[in-house]
Amino acid sequence: MARHRAHPPLTLHQERPTLHRALHRTLPLWQLQPQLRLSVLAGALCLVACGGGNTVDEPASFKLLPDDLVGAPCAGCREGFLIGQAHDGVALADADVLLIDAQGQTARGRTDAQGRYAIATTGLSGALLVQVNGLSSGEPVQLHSLAVAVDVGNRAVHVSPLTELMAAFVLGGAPQDLLQQGRIDFMRINATSLRSGQDRVRNLVDSSWAVIAGASAAAPDLRNGEQGPAHQGIGALASLIELQRVASAYRLSGVAGDAAAQAGVQVDPVASSVDAVLPAPSTAQATALQAGLAALPDLEQSLARFSQLFQSDQAPNAPELQAWLAPEFRHTGLDAAAFIDQVLLQTEPGEAPGSSLRGVRFERPRLVQVDSADRLRVRVQLSLPAPALPRSETMWMRKVGDRWLWEGDGQTGLVRLRHLSILGPKPREAADLLALPGMRCAASGAADTRCAVEGGQGDAPSGGQLDYGSPQGEQFGLLAHYRSEAGSWQERLQMARQRTRLLATPSAQVSQHLAFEVDARRIDPRVSQVRVQGTGLPEQGLSLVRPAEGQGFEQMTLADSPEQDSHALRTDRCPGSGSSAAEHTVCQANWAKAQVGEVYRFSFFDAQGRLLQTQTARLPAPPAPAAQLQAQASQWFARFDLQAEPAQQPLYARVLDPERRQQALDYRWAWQAPKGASQQLVGAKLELHWGHPETGAQGQLQLPLSARSLHAAGSHLLPAQLLPTAALPTGALPVWLSARLSSRDAQGNLYMHYIAPNNPF
Repeated sequence: MARHRAHPPLTLHQERPTLHRALHRTLPLWQLQPQLRLSVLAGALCLVACGGGNTVDEPASFKLLPDDLVGAPCAGCREGFLIGQAHDGVALADADVLLIDAQGQTARGRTDAQGRYAIATTGLSGALLVQVNGLSSGEPVQLHSLAVAVDVGNRAVHVSPLTELMAAFVLGGAPQDLLQQGRIDFMRINATSLRSGQDRVRNLVDSSWAVIAGASAAAPDLRNGEQGPAHQGIGALASLIELQRVASAYRLSGVAGDAAAQAGVQVDPVASSVDAVLPAPSTAQATALQAGLAALPDLEQSLARFSQLFQSDQAPNAPELQAWLAPEFRHTGLDAAAFIDQVLLQTEPGEAPGSSLRGVRFERPRLVQVDSADRLRVRVQLSLPAPALPRSETMWMRKVGDRWLWEGDGQTGLVRLRHLSILGPKPREAADLLALPGMRCAASGAADTRCAVEGGQGDAPSGGQLDYGSPQGEQFGLLAHYRSEAGSWQERLQMARQRTRLLATPSAQVSQHLAFEVDARRIDPRVSQVRVQGTGLPEQGLSLVRPAEGQGFEQMTLADSPEQDSHALRTDRCPGSGSSAAEHTVCQANWAKAQVGEVYRFSFFDAQGRLLQTQTARLPAPPAPAAQLQAQASQWFARFDLQAEPAQQPLYARVLDPERRQQALDYRWAWQAPKGASQQLVGAKLELHWGHPETGAQGQLQLPLSARSLHAAGSHLLPAQLLPTAALPTGALPVWLSARLSSRDAQGNLYMHYIAPNNPF
């Protein structure tokens, strides 16, 4: 990347395929296939009444066999309503529930604290897809189930990881993928396919069911049967398994302590009906699993007692918290003292110490691994007062006396691998720019070729030049920077503000990235470097280092740019403009392979190059294609809405004060939350970018802005006079402002919209 020392670069992006400061979905309309249209028409001509108060008209081809409905309606069933319970080893409380029929008609509701729902089906017809978007112990989850007309008013239709697999088997693919593609075939949903799908799921988890109910117990009714609490019945079965999306398939694993259970099996709903099954636990492991399930109520009570420490206006003191942490506590690289200071007593900007977790409830423990009756690995939800969103911590806990002590996860750092989609500017075509009157391109030292129009040539203002950058660079076609050597540094910046030209179309393109997240705050202090290895990366790996001194970045950054908030790579580009065609083909193939749930290794090294630990992370299922995300941007992205407010757009030098006086920033930005039910606003960041006129140094200053403050403010940021909380370096001047909003889907993938001079709205 070319460095301009005369003054700070006035660009947002680097000239390489990395993320550099990059700062409910409308349902598709299903186009019925001809045979489906004929079937629906035939069914409409020969409807027959269904007993039990069913208000959903169903074609004859969807009818269940007579013995599928016997006896009185279920307890809690209501005429004209579909009811059920959503759970994932824990009840999915306050989750969004969506019913969808073959014509694309929908009805929605929410679950209660026990995960129960009841939704009127007026206007719906035929078989239904049930979709639930919620939180499972603080982590986003999306699950599906299937209903037929006779269920309405007669039987509960539950939603769990077990019914997610059932639905995938019946439909011939992951329900969410088929929904996105408009390819759900509702004709596949009938008595025979539901029985077959349930049999396949029962076969997968038979060994886990035997632990709960005994080897001779009757097979459970996964879709309509009574669920029970997390430590009994079908609820316990969901507690003993974990289901993860991996590309178009699933990974099903158990919570037993052995490696085979933790590794799990791959389940492909499109493949043959012969599935691998979860391995049966040994007698000792089965006993431990039963004891672990039985211990959950006691663990919940212990967490409730711990939560009481945070209900006062005054934060708990460190000795009180230390009494709940095991002597050997180590979690995400932090010892007990550091975890108390940096996590449990974290402070919100401008508030009293410990304010971040005031009023928190530690609840809804979800089994992840069972070692014994007295030692469990659990994921715990941290439920914060509104408007803050819940989050999670996963760690080992051990029963000692009257409480469960926190042991931590024993890891060196907190790592996460995500797909990252960024809504940003669409650059102007390079061919159009290179054909502009007066355009000249030349090599600049060891840097790539740079193109510019000298002042007075074409329509460039006199006295300087319009610098278009390098055609090989990622920012080419976004901005034409006006540069001049005349006048003071402040005067040059003012001229840049007036004469720099926006070339791109703002917020008109989605780029897709792979984000390698290593939390720079929650990491062993001995760590100097992290090396990431896996598909699509160079053979020697990708190096991440701690941010440069004075930078408040949340994540470790790419080693060649520690002063930049950069920890992701674009997956639609390959590095190196000089690479051969063969190398480029291999690179693209590797990125394609990475989309199918690859595992990456994160190796932690100290300053002397000694390996401290290696951790792994699996890439979740990918988001929708970039074109679809762009077309449905309002469904996926939390975004700023400044197109009609030019006075608020973050242009260059808007914050510049040539006299270097203390200056307040007045922002009143409108923003929109994502409309998709699976999307949650999880992050917000506001940065003041500065430059030093003499040294050419540059950096960013974090300003107070958070997802919590956005939720509190509603659809607009509250008008504010915003003063930087920390002084700029001596002699430095503010240059430009940027902000970003991040939302998250049910797979944990991120969706980001940013505003900056190259994307002002």
